[in-house]
Amino acid sequence: MLNKYGVLVTLCLSILSIQPAMAAPSKSVAAGDSITMAFGADCTRNKYFWDLFCLLGGDQPEHSWFDGDDNSVESVHDKYKVNYPNMAANKNAAESGAEMRSGGDNFSVQADRILSQSNKPDHVEVVLGGNDICNRGCVDPANCNDPLYTDSEWRSAVRAGLGKLVDGLPNGSTIVLGSVPRVHDLRAAGLDKQSSNSRVDCESVWSTFGICRIATNGGTMNGESFPTRYNGIAAAQQRYNEILVEEAESYNGTNGVEVIAEYTGEDQLNAGTFQFNKDDIDGGDCFHPSIQGQNVVADLLWQGNPDK
Repeated sequence: MLNKYGVLVTLCLSILSIQPAMAAPSKSVAAGDSITMAFGADCTRNKYFWDLFCLLGGDQPEHSWFDGDDNSVESVHDKYKVNYPNMAANKNAAESGAEMRSGGDNFSVQADRILSQSNKPDHVEVVLGGNDICNRGCVDPANCNDPLYTDSEWRSAVRAGLGKLVDGLPNGSTIVLGSVPRVHDLRAAGLDKQSSNSRVDCESVWSTFGICRIATNGGTMNGESFPTRYNGIAAAQQRYNEILVEEAESYNGTNGVEVIAEYTGEDQLNAGTFQFNKDDIDGGDCFHPSIQGQNVVADLLWQGNPDK
């Protein structure tokens, strides 16, 4: 008799210990910039005037790492649909040129756009920060009026958007904070690209259009050499990603919302440590991810996704 009761109790405890499966996300949205909008992704050359017409097309949302529907990209949404075919997705809040901190399309503004959608999402992916570096003029505040953002400035911008999302998203939602990419490596990737393709002149297009000058200008800028700027950007980019981790840990669980940082440290492969090579950037502005690069971003963000 005792053995029967013992078996019964053990069975009951086993059943109680089984955690309920988390509900699959039903709607995913993105907060982002021109990486998410796939600016110029399929542009392959820029040497002659007519080559630049591709860039005039600007955003190529069909090639986006997030929900691009072109067959050349296996987006995060494509990966989700394998198991959740009815999952919806949009990047309506994202905007090319957006920063985490400044401007009319910053993270806080995009958070408002996300929460204003009639059917609120239960999964949000955030990839911002490249422009926060590219739009700055120097590393040392003594050398210009628009230096790289300080840790506190970056942290306050992350909190401004994150606070809104954890307060407004449904209980059980997930927020993934994607890493700030290594924009300081793009000059080297661009130089490799132009040396291997006679129809590509990265230095010319960078100079003509002022593309991320702090990272692409190989000379002295605001009294700072390229090595000085490179090292300063590298340090800031790493610190920005570490702050994303810190803030994710701080906000995680607030109002039942899971907050995860995709960055896993400098010794691990993630979107913050991946070094884009010449084939990962487009041949139009030699800066934004190519179609191959968009696939790389999709794979990296998927790797760090807790809802997969």
